[in-house]
Amino acid sequence: MRGRILFVAGLATGYVLGARAGRARYEKIKSRADRIWHDPSVQRQVTKAEDYVAEKAPEVTKKLADAAQDAAHAATEKVKSATSKSDPATS
Repeated sequence: MRGRILFVAGLATGYVLGARAGRARYEKIKSRADRIWHDPSVQRQVTKAEDYVAEKAPEVTKKLADAAQDAAHAATEKVKSATSKSDPATS
């Protein structure tokens, strides 16, 4: 359902941006899009999506923080390794 809504929204956006039909056609498309957006079933799906994102945000934040820490550690090790290889005094 969500994919279908996104497809229709993208199609409408592309048409509006690419069409040469003028302001009247733009207004007609815009009013239809507004009606769809404010439809109760669409808003229920929007609410579900917002709830899902709010539920998953802490997990994503933790995974990103862990990945950043791992990347920083790996970069530090590479710098240390490269520095020790190029410094003849430490060999």
